[in-house]
Amino acid sequence: MLLKPRSMTPIGIVQLILASIFVVWLLFFPNTGIYFAWPVTPTFTAMFIGAGFIVRAFIGYHLWRERYWPKLRWQAAANYAFLAVLFLATMWHIGEMNWRSDIIVAHIWVLAYFIEPIMLFLIEPRTPEAKAPLPEDLRHGPVTLGLKRVVTFGLIVSVIIGGLAFINPRFLNTRWPWELDPFNARIMAGFFALTALWCVSIYFAENWGEVRLAGLGLTIYAVSNFVAWLVMLPNLDQTRNNIYTYGIAFALFSLSLGYYFIRQEQAGRIARPRSGEGAQV
Repeated sequence: MLLKPRSMTPIGIVQLILASIFVVWLLFFPNTGIYFAWPVTPTFTAMFIGAGFIVRAFIGYHLWRERYWPKLRWQAAANYAFLAVLFLATMWHIGEMNWRSDIIVAHIWVLAYFIEPIMLFLIEPRTPEAKAPLPEDLRHGPVTLGLKRVVTFGLIVSVIIGGLAFINPRFLNTRWPWELDPFNARIMAGFFALTALWCVSIYFAENWGEVRLAGLGLTIYAVSNFVAWLVMLPNLDQTRNNIYTYGIAFALFSLSLGYYFIRQEQAGRIARPRSGEGAQV
């Protein structure tokens, strides 16, 4: 298989480090979100964004550790979608960042999310070899109809909420479990863009091996947001809309993804060729 570009390794390391810092900062110390690259308030927004960066750390780890490009294709479209939304949101609200109180963090954010999408686009392999199917022993059988139905639901919800968060955040604020401001809403839209493209990738995948890590990432995202909601729940304003709809949706999505992920793994073990039958890496 085609080796990944060497320059992708330092990008993955930087992404892993920054995303891990953002997870710890915003998820575990949400009251300090006001001192982030921009004021991330209220604490519920900080926890949502912090939980989202868990999957950014997940992607960064694989960009760092994986050797072969075909085993990294699962993250490409979703990663670009996330980075494009963050690039636009940051450009849109760049004057609202903490340039005076936290100029170092603000510059780190801007440099990271302006440079990363450009560099990844430039170094991504586009040769016929880069687009070649996975070896037979890594394909793990087809994606099941049940999982396709689950990711269809995830795609619809992600596109609707992500679209509203980016295009009309003031309206979404009237339907969201906690107060949203436009800057934070547009940053949050990046995570819905990420999950939407993972859902698309899984739906159209020719085999499970191509997207199994996308499925795992999607499950991690859903579970982390459900757990964050459980922590938030006692402090949420009960007069807001959709407080319980939000948590129930993430719970059902988490359970469905977890169930079908296990089913896919079981089916993949059955579909895997016996030793010597498949192509070797």
